[in-house]
Amino acid sequence: MSSMKSSSDFFPCPHCTVSFTDLDFLEKHVKWVHQKQYLAELSKCLSSHTLSLIPKHPCTVCSSTFSSKVHLRVHMREVHPSAPPRRLHPCPTCARSFQYLKNLKNHCQRWHNMSVVTQGGHLSCADCGKNFKATWGQGPHSCHGPDAAQSEDQPICLDTGVQCPECGKKLRTPQSLEDHMRTHTGDRPFVCRHCGRRFVERSGWRQHMKIHTGEKEHKCPVCGKAFLRSHHLKCHLTTHSGKKEYSCSVCGKEFGFKSSLDLHVKTHSSERPYQCLKCGKSFNTQRNLRIHTKLHTHEKAHQCGDCGLKMGDLGALKIHLRTHTGERPYHCTVCGNRFIRLAHLRNHQRTHTGERPYKCTECDKSFTQSGDLVKHKRIHSGEKPFECPECHRCYTSSGDLGKHRRSHTNLRPYTCQECGKSFRLSGHLKTHMLTHTGEKPYSCPNCLRRFARSHHLSGHVAKCR
Repeated sequence: MSSMKSSSDFFPCPHCTVSFTDLDFLEKHVKWVHQKQYLAELSKCLSSHTLSLIPKHPCTVCSSTFSSKVHLRVHMREVHPSAPPRRLHPCPTCARSFQYLKNLKNHCQRWHNMSVVTQGGHLSCADCGKNFKATWGQGPHSCHGPDAAQSEDQPICLDTGVQCPECGKKLRTPQSLEDHMRTHTGDRPFVCRHCGRRFVERSGWRQHMKIHTGEKEHKCPVCGKAFLRSHHLKCHLTTHSGKKEYSCSVCGKEFGFKSSLDLHVKTHSSERPYQCLKCGKSFNTQRNLRIHTKLHTHEKAHQCGDCGLKMGDLGALKIHLRTHTGERPYHCTVCGNRFIRLAHLRNHQRTHTGERPYKCTECDKSFTQSGDLVKHKRIHSGEKPFECPECHRCYTSSGDLGKHRRSHTNLRPYTCQECGKSFRLSGHLKTHMLTHTGEKPYSCPNCLRRFARSHHLSGHVAKCR
């Protein structure tokens, strides 16, 4: 593209004989190649606030011109919201377009197996020489075939997107189709070098890597707390504004986002549309199903750096880490007890209210937690679904199995900060701490004698009558 052309298809450089097919390319060229002239002209123009170093950015709909492409974009969005998108280099076969001619050429060669060359700022067929300047989305080109005689005024194909041959879903670009096909093939090419977790898309891998680097780019302007995702920041901001415009029609609970309300409403419904293909168990949300399926695949990508415990869910790992850091963010306003999980606080509050909403249909026994009811029912059924791979002992709950497995590894993750003694279970550490504090929380209802351990109290009450 040499020589200064007066055609509207080309934009000549005011300082040399090079021309460009786009104003953006010319702007970059002037700033980098003719930097001295650019800066000299800039200093002259600053006083009058008029810059005429390069041609302005004209609006393709009206006669307005703008000094930058950013201002042009704002104008197009606000003044001409329904205007057709600007297409620099449209593909003659499909509905895609590209900013750079080279990218269009690579696209045609890779996805449409076309033999093409670039001539005069446009794409042409390398075999018959047909120019694709005015053609867009008109389907396959065959040299000297029926499409060679097509009129340039032929209507443009509006059937955008590429269809998946497996499920029929339409994707916007061939690259999106390539990424989507991995959901059918199971291919996960992007691997985390820290924990080995694999991802279908590069974007998901990049987002995951921020967990290891500690990068939290979304900062709260009120309290300064940082978040990994923008959605988490938006949710957090409702704690400052108090704005919760979505309320549940069943229980009256309020939410800041409709998506949060939609998830909550499912807890009231008995409908469980998401079913596990392995065991047939049903769930009310897709997230709960996804977490459950990891039990079958044994996928545990997240590992605790303190005790080595592996987990399939990142959220579960974050909560587990509180057992090492001692963080207990949820506290009871009645007695002041603090808890690691919000669910534990809610269950604890029932000890003050006396509420036991979960009843066994076999023996009418009631429980404060739904999980306790599920485990209790296994007493009636005799089911022990959790088997130890070492000694094949079976347990009614995964928690009991996890505690048992530490007897094989001799893992003692809970250490006393006072004397350094280690324990397999957090409950054992809590009981041990009473020997340092001298606290005796269990009192006899008959003689008011106090004990440090509950089983000591049970043995005493049997005798003290």
